[in-house]
Amino acid sequence: MYVLIVARGVPGPSDPLRGVFELDQAKALQDAGHRVVIAALDARSVRRRRPMGMHLSTVDGVDVVRLDVPLGRVPVGIDHAVHARAMTRLWSAVVDRYGTPEVVHAHFSHYAAALVRSGVLSAGSRRIPMVVTEHDSHLRPGHIDRLRDENCRVGLAGADRVLAVSGALARILVERYGVDVAVVPDVVDVELFDRPAHPRPGINLLSVGNLIERKGMADLCRAVLRVAEGEPGLSLRIAGQGPARPELERLLAAEDPRGRVTLLGALDREQVAEEMAGADGFALFSRWETFGVVYAEAMAAGLPVLATPCGGPEGFLGPGTAVVARGFADQDLTAAVADFVDRLASFDRGLIRTTARRKFAPAALARDLTEVYQGLS
Repeated sequence: MYVLIVARGVPGPSDPLRGVFELDQAKALQDAGHRVVIAALDARSVRRRRPMGMHLSTVDGVDVVRLDVPLGRVPVGIDHAVHARAMTRLWSAVVDRYGTPEVVHAHFSHYAAALVRSGVLSAGSRRIPMVVTEHDSHLRPGHIDRLRDENCRVGLAGADRVLAVSGALARILVERYGVDVAVVPDVVDVELFDRPAHPRPGINLLSVGNLIERKGMADLCRAVLRVAEGEPGLSLRIAGQGPARPELERLLAAEDPRGRVTLLGALDREQVAEEMAGADGFALFSRWETFGVVYAEAMAAGLPVLATPCGGPEGFLGPGTAVVARGFADQDLTAAVADFVDRLASFDRGLIRTTARRKFAPAALARDLTEVYQGLS
């Protein structure tokens, strides 16, 4: 089957994580025997420096047609119009080079809505069916802006099948937009993260995430430092970059005189996998996650996981793989760290790896998606 995946972009040297979920899915489908092309539309502002216009490339064996247009944050009506026109242009480039796809799989309602508004799916002799996978971490009660809300209403209504990456996100889509939703999680490169462990001395926890308020890094640091008062060998390494870094640096300067917490900065996935191989456990105190791929990557590395009740991860974390804090109060977070440290040695890391493979391996999810595509005909 010829599948066109519509994405935000593809990973590259200047932005190694942009579109990585879409690329992982494309590779899984291609390995399963499908013909796959990625159509990537990047409409961020010119501050995200990149060559504008249409680009053809092959990334990790997948053909990519990418259109970069300088837009950024604009009024909703202008955003809709520009995305629809850009999608029409991108679609024409794909069809001219690779032919008309049998099914379109759009990631994020923003791109599904652009496909609907452009009319390209019904421009030929037959309408092309569309599957939409929603990931957007901004889709949480009380935080949905007008642009996302309108794109969800248009994109999800125009889809033949709607998928969400977690049960928590699926419930939001059902309740707010009245659509039928199936849960299909993101693909995880389990082979990349399954490597021999080389733990460091002491008890080493690792956290990975953008340094933004939603990821709860300051809360995690405080909880670890409180527990470390009675656990001299406990340390935390944090991989990530973002606007909250100055706040974390001030916190650590005031409360971490022994240097138990290390800020590693931004790492690529290969570097993250190597950090996981040297850790005893993974910890992240997110306030909200639609899926939380880094928790699944940690499981693929065989790491026990410490999490908060933040939505997506609760759908795949269980007693044999994780400790989940009771809540977000300081005492709950501190108690969760203490419990996690006490239980680290009791986790079966082989079982954790096996669980990750069963739930997130590319071949398994390619089979699930193939069934979705076949059900459209």
